[in-house]
Order: sequence, then C-alpha cells, then structure tokens
Amino acid sequence: MEFKDTESQLEGIREIFAEAKREDNWNLDEPMLYSYYFVAKDADKLDQLGEKLEEQEYDFVGVFELGDEETDKSTGEYLLHIDREEKHTPETLAQRNVELAALAAESEVAYDGWEFGEVGVYDDEEFEEDDEEEKA
Repeated sequence: MEFKDTESQLEGIREIFAEAKREDNWNLDEPMLYSYYFVAKDADKLDQLGEKLEEQEYDFVGVFELGDEETDKSTGEYLLHIDREEKHTPETLAQRNVELAALAAESEVAYDGWEFGEVGVYDDEEFEEDDEEEKA
C-alpha cells in the first residue's frame, strides 16, 4: 500500500477497524498498541530512525534481519519495529502513515506499514511456555 496521501488508505483502514470491533470486540475509543515497520538494506539507517522516533515517544522495539519465508536465509534486508500506545480514527491513522512514510523517505528507508492490537494483551501460549521452562 502506498502511504502518500490519506484518501487512498481510508477505505482499507475503515474495514480493518470495523472488523476489529465486530470480530474481536475491540473498543477503538481506547488507546491501542500500534506497531509500525520500516525496511532497508542498511541496518544503521534503521537504527538511526528508531532512535529519532524514540525521542518522539515511540518505543524502539528493535531492528531485525529479515529471512526468506521458505529458506530462512537472509534477504539482505532489515526491519525496524516501533510501537506506540495511542488512539486513532481511520483519518488520524492514515495521516500518521503519511507522516511516517515521509520520515522514512527522508531517512532513505521504506515505510512498510502498521498493525495494532489491544494494550497489554500478549500471546498466552508464549508466556505459558516460558513458565513451563522456568519450572523445569
């Protein structure tokens, strides 16, 4: 998806929000955890962007080497993952995407998009496995 303007994104974001309300019963009037992603071949550029966004009150999750889905071999690209708890409407999220895409272009990286979920809700299976390992 292109993030050059807000109008081209609104229909898709509205559908995603409606599905989250309908299927997951999420209250989008409350802050949600938004994750934003950037991709580049130069991990240093992603680190610099992550630090810049951290100064703007984003949580710098990390920079990760990307692997091919089938072979798991490195693609030569890296992914920057940042998070932020915030409340959005489709319009404000579309605007955030435009802003992040512009910042990515200035930083010579690509903005790869977003996802969201409820604040404080994590994969229970992951934590159950950790608990079992601690007990062993």
